[in-house]
Amino acid sequence: MRGMSRIHKPNTHTVRVGDTRVLRHGRRQSKLRDPYHLVLTLTWPEFFGALVLAFVLVNLVFGTLYWLLPGSVANAHEGLFFDYFFFSIETLATVGYGVMSPASLAGHVVASFEILTGMVSIALITGLVFARFSKPTARILFSKRAVIRDFEGQPALMMRIANERHNRIVEASATLSLVRSEANAQGESFVRIHDLRLLRERTPVFALTWTLIHPIDTRSPLYGLNAAQLAASRSRILVSVTGHDETMAASVYASGDYEAEDLVFDARFVDILSTSPEGERIVDLTRFHDIEQVFPNAGVSQGIFG
Repeated sequence: MRGMSRIHKPNTHTVRVGDTRVLRHGRRQSKLRDPYHLVLTLTWPEFFGALVLAFVLVNLVFGTLYWLLPGSVANAHEGLFFDYFFFSIETLATVGYGVMSPASLAGHVVASFEILTGMVSIALITGLVFARFSKPTARILFSKRAVIRDFEGQPALMMRIANERHNRIVEASATLSLVRSEANAQGESFVRIHDLRLLRERTPVFALTWTLIHPIDTRSPLYGLNAAQLAASRSRILVSVTGHDETMAASVYASGDYEAEDLVFDARFVDILSTSPEGERIVDLTRFHDIEQVFPNAGVSQGIFG
């Protein structure tokens, strides 16, 4: 009806922040405007699927052009589209088997453009595959849950990480942050990020496992909070690890996050380090995520840390 204002639905896109899925409204820029970033963020199955789709579409376009130009391809059956389609594949890959060939000026012109397209495509695909393979990544395993327990006379937040590769990450460093909703003096709600101090933020060599420990003292943003309060403020713990992978000779990065329900009070991680009868050190990653309850500390379980 004329005069009625149109209702525009917000443009919604999915953004992943760590393991969190966020819906963002109003983003107008298409992913196709940043194709390089898009290609690097695709999974390997998606990447090869996109290559196959592009390969088929390009050959369909050029095959149709040959098909629409009668007499453009020698030894092709007139009207049989598949002959022109497979001729396009041979031309794009510059392999030509010698049975079919361009037979007219129009056919030579289209074949020339297709050969150029094929050479440029091979160069681009080679670069993209190399960029994906050469992109440094870290294989760091984060414990599924974090624990809050009494440690050396005071409560502490702990999570465990492990290097899944059989190499070393040198000069590794870790940071821990608390993200939660807060209200200011005017009653406005906003999200604030607090840095959480670690007992050990750096390690010269990260080869096996590393337990990150944040002491919950009077300086900690977690001081005096219990599980219900953490959930009510939509608290989330963010952890990031950076270091230099000695095998790839490049800096690597990994991150994880924990929601309020992932924090377990009065619990500790099961010990996964042991020594064999021959004196060899054993790391049992099959129990990496296992935790066990400890004798409850009333102050910890109730959130009374003072």
